[in-house]
This record gives sequence, C-alpha cells and structure tokens, in this order.
Amino acid sequence: MKVIDPIDLEVLRSRLEAIAEQAASAVEHTAISPTITESKDYSVTLLDADGGLILGAGQVLFHFGAASHAVRSTIERHGDTIGDGDVFLGNDPHNGGGLHPQDVMVQRPIYYEGGRIAWVVISAHLLDMGGMVVGSFAPEATECFQEGLRFPPVRLFRRDVEVTDVWDLFRNNVRMSDIVEMDMRGLVAGCHFAQDRFGAVIDSVGEATFVESLRAIRDLSEAEMRRRITQIEDGVYRATSWTEFDETFYEIPCTLTVDGDHMVFDFDGASPQTPHFFNSKPYIIEAEFVVMLAQRIAQDLPFNEGIFAPIELRCPVGSIVNSTPPAPISAAHMHVGLNAAGVAMQAINLALAASPEAPSSRYLGGAGFESALGNQIWSWTDAEGVTDAFVVLDGNWVGGSAGAERDGGDLGRNPVGVPVRGAYPDIEILESWFPLLFTERRTRSGVDGAGEYRSGGGNQLSFRPHGVDQISGTMFGMRRWLPLQGFAGGDPGACNEFVVHNAGVEPETLAVNSSGNTVRAGGSVEMRIASGGGYGDRLERDPELVARDVSEGRFEPGEADAVYGVMVDASGAVDGPATEARRAEIRAARLRAAEPPSHPVTHGEAAAASERGGRVDAPLYPGVVQRGAVAYAEASGAPLAIAPAHWTDGCPVLIERRWGTAGPDVLFRTYLDPVSGRALHVEAAVGNGPRSFEVSPTRWTNA
Repeated sequence: MKVIDPIDLEVLRSRLEAIAEQAASAVEHTAISPTITESKDYSVTLLDADGGLILGAGQVLFHFGAASHAVRSTIERHGDTIGDGDVFLGNDPHNGGGLHPQDVMVQRPIYYEGGRIAWVVISAHLLDMGGMVVGSFAPEATECFQEGLRFPPVRLFRRDVEVTDVWDLFRNNVRMSDIVEMDMRGLVAGCHFAQDRFGAVIDSVGEATFVESLRAIRDLSEAEMRRRITQIEDGVYRATSWTEFDETFYEIPCTLTVDGDHMVFDFDGASPQTPHFFNSKPYIIEAEFVVMLAQRIAQDLPFNEGIFAPIELRCPVGSIVNSTPPAPISAAHMHVGLNAAGVAMQAINLALAASPEAPSSRYLGGAGFESALGNQIWSWTDAEGVTDAFVVLDGNWVGGSAGAERDGGDLGRNPVGVPVRGAYPDIEILESWFPLLFTERRTRSGVDGAGEYRSGGGNQLSFRPHGVDQISGTMFGMRRWLPLQGFAGGDPGACNEFVVHNAGVEPETLAVNSSGNTVRAGGSVEMRIASGGGYGDRLERDPELVARDVSEGRFEPGEADAVYGVMVDASGAVDGPATEARRAEIRAARLRAAEPPSHPVTHGEAAAASERGGRVDAPLYPGVVQRGAVAYAEASGAPLAIAPAHWTDGCPVLIERRWGTAGPDVLFRTYLDPVSGRALHVEAAVGNGPRSFEVSPTRWTNA
C-alpha cells in the first residue's frame, strides 16, 4: 500500500461522501411517494470499478453491501459490453438483485477519460413490483414466480439512450405504475447527479492517486478492523433463534469461531428453505450483519470494503439462509435475513462478554431491534377506480433493548453506534396524501423487557379509513410469538400485535404474516410494536426507578409488585422494607419452583479443579466469572461448572411457558444463581430442546 497523507485521504473521502449525500438529496426531491420522501427508505452507494464498497449515504445502511453484490453480478453478466452512459436495473435476489424485489438497484458505471473508475448505485423501496398482492409482499406465495416482476441485471439506458422496451415491461407489470415509475426515475436522476460531479474530484487529485487513495482507505479500515477483532477472546460462541410463520418455527443457529483477526459465522443446521416468502441469501445476511457489527465495534471507522474483509459467513445451500429458485423471496431481507444477522450479533455479544480486553464489551445489551419489525401495507380503490397504497413503516420503530447501565430507548431501536437512520413520517402529511385518519401514535406501555435496566417501548399506532368504503391490508411482521432476548438475566421483550376493529364484531388479532385483511369505514387498525429485552435481573432495578415508571404510566402498581417486587403506596412512594421482603420472597419462590441443576458442582470439586486452569480470573458472562478451571456465580461465589462444561450446568432452571395454553410452545428458561436465586440468564426458546447458547472461549475449553 502506498503511504498517502491521512489528511488527504480524509478530505477525499469526505468529498465523495458529499457527492453521495447530494445524490441522496436529488432522489428525495425527485421521487414522489411518501415511502421515499417521508419515510426515507432509500440509499446511495459509491463503489470502485470492480464493485468494492467505497462508502454509502442516505438512510438504509443495509443497502450498501447489497449494492456491491448487485454491481458484481452486473459485471459478471454484461462484462466488456458495459459502457459510458449505461444505467442498469436489478431487483431479483436470486439473480443479481438487492435486499428484496421491491428494493430495486439502479446502477450507473462512472467513466473517466474513457475508463471505468467507479459505480454509483441508488436503491429505494418501490410501492409495487406486481404479483399476487398490492405491494408485492406476498405471505401466501409458495414460489418466487407468484411474488412479482423480477429483473436480472438489465439496461434501463444504453449509452445515455433510454431502453424503452424494458421500461414498457416495467410499466405493464406493476400497480400504481405512474407513481412507481416516477420514483424509479428519481433514482436514475440521482445516478446522473453523482456521475456529473465525480470528474471534478478525480481532476483535483489525478486518476492514479484517486485509485491508490481508495485502496489505502480500504486497507487502513481492514487493518484496524482486524486489530479490534484480535481483542475478542478466541473461541467458539453459539446462539440460536427461530423465524416464525403462524405457529410453525424455522431454526436459525449460528456458531461463531473467533481465530486471531478473523471471524467465521457458520449457519449449519438452519432449516431447509420453505414455501414462505422470507427465504434469504448469504449476501443479504452479510450486508445486514456487517452494519450491525460495525455499529458495535467500528463506529468510528469508514464503512467500506475493508470492514467486510475479516468476516466469513457459511450458509448451507438449500436452507432458509441460502435458498435457491423457486423459493419465494419477497421478504428476503426481513424475517430470516434480519434474524440471522441478529443471531450472529447475539454470538458477538457472548464473545464480547467473555473478552475483558475488548473495549466494546461495555456496549453489551439485549438483542437488536432489527428482527422484530412489524410492518403492513394497506390499499384501496378511489372514486375513479385507481389503486393506491400506504406502506406502514411505523412498524420499524421497535422499543430498544436495555444494556449495561442504561434503559432501552422508546421507539429508539439501538442507542449504540451511529444515529438511528430513517424518519418518523409526519401524520399531517400522511393524512393529506392518503384517505386515512390517525387516532393514536404513542409509546406502547407494558412490563415486558423488564430488568435491572428495562427495554424501551415500541410504537403504538392506530388509524382508520376516511373517505373510502374500506381498506385491504397485507401484514409482513415478525415475532408474534417469540420475543427478542434480553441479556445478563433481563427478561425477553414484547411481541408484535396487529388488531382490527370493525363495527359490530369482536376485535380481531391478525396473523402477522397474512393478506386479504379488511377494515371497513368506521373501523380501525391498531399496531402494537414489539420491544427488545431487559438487562440484568429485574429484582435488582432501583426501586425509585420502578416508582417513576409507574408514575409515568409505563405499567401498573400491581405489575411493579408482581414483576419487580417493588411495593408502591397510594402516594407513589416506595415502601423500602416491604420491597426488600417482597424481593426476598420472590427469589426464594424461584428456587423452590426451579428444576435442579443438571450437573451440580460442590465447593470441594471446585477447589480440586480450580488449580488446573492456572491463574485465569476473567468473565465468562455478566455475573459469571472463570477462576482457573471453574465458573462461579460472581455475586454469591457459588460454583457452577468445571471446564469445559457449559457454565449453566450448576444453575437451577426456572421454566415457564410464555403463552400458557393459548399459543405455541415458547419457553422462558431462567438460569439461577443456586444460592441467591438471582437470574443470570433468561432464554426464550421454542420447545424443550437443548440450550440455545454457548460460551466457550479457548481459555475455558483448554482449562
């Protein structure tokens, strides 16, 4: 790598970032649908001549890695025929597309003095791509051919001349084609804008220096990313979650192996691909996961190809994480894609918790918001017989998980990393655009996600038809039954609930993946969006904070008693002695109700084994410490396991069915300190299978 002044590198990177941001502004001012102009569901990505990521701008960070896949697919398909003035479109995840078919990838190669030097890719969510339902999210689809129009990489423009046949095919196969076409032309306009401004940047530094500088920025980012990975304890860390469709669950296990400056995420054992609309692809999972990872350990680094370099994903072919045609994929980025990325992040959290040298270990917390979205599309026909639709992206505003020394943010997703991207669309603008009246938008109340630090509340939104006889809806949400995990003994969060109120009938709770739902005039839609999990045992929350939560209406005094063990009197004051007694009663009741440890460890056995592990004194998990070859509950000193066994082997386990007899077999397994009854970890799992997590740093397995 040629040594280049770091100030010059940052100036160049900032100039390119400005081009991307200005192109994003051009999109926002040219497109017309509120999905783009208000909800900001779009992005701009700049890539090098071969499709390597330079940087991105706009709102949807997950697009950046997917744009690289799209460009490389276009190069592979069209090769030497690519020329100056060409503009390409791709949207098929099975064949060179982006995150899902509605997120089209508009791509323009950028030329300088006759040679290709870069690419600009602009993506946005389009209202419709055809198929069996308005909006093209089709929960009932059983193969990709039913979902909508899918383009491999094809030209929209050839040498600056519009390819009218492709545009005609596009118009002929989508609903609301005038709106959708204008949005796509907005993406093309943004590409042209970036093309026009690239030359001046290259002129100012010279072509050779420009190319060398891009390589230097990438290499420096990779080197620092690898250095930070070396601070994570080598070893194996495993996490498992499930993606649900109705009451059927599809397993997504992930085994992380940390080896020096390299990390491998292996999804072996993932369920086979399914005839449901959420099968995914490895590049989609990688694009989403690396953003999450960078926000945790590389917030201050330029997000480019170098961040991806030390990461390897292994996804078995024919599974839900690496599907093949004709698997349906209209939600490829959501239920499975985001869940798989989230499971990989759970494995990272476990690794960081066992890594005292990793600075990012202070950011430990519950599962991220991403795999708990609860979105919908509602459509109608106006008086002139024209179809219109509203993509309800308010379902993106999931309550944030709690973390070490912090409560989760209301409607705030994850507080760690870059600021939240996306926008909370203005109600008045939505009401002026659509025949809807919004009657409620607030933070959802409830006690789910309890902990020493509690989760934030998700969005609660209600609206009704106004000026049309009825509206019809497709639901494409997640986590109706299996909530997001907490951490360090915190409780799992709230699940998504979609409720329709029609006059004269009982309220109906909708399946979160369904279409053909109807709300008539006078009725309403209610969305109660999920939340993340808590952090730490809820019986250790400051009683004054519990009293404040009650006074703010987050939950009722009776829930403060039953869940937090806090006794609040009529004036809202905490009764300290009664609270202390109540909490001791709850801890004792936990131990009485719990199943005994699978492999209890005596102090004598622990003393005999401790010498084998040498002088190791390091964390395995919050509240659990490795001393020599023995895992101890840190607060009580109770021995839990002898290496290399699972640290929970010596924990009594409290098992509760989340839904009783009213839903599927979702279990909460609370692993307890055998002396104090303190909750060390709460696991949300499907059925009575094995533990869904593992912490095995090399220093533990070798002890």
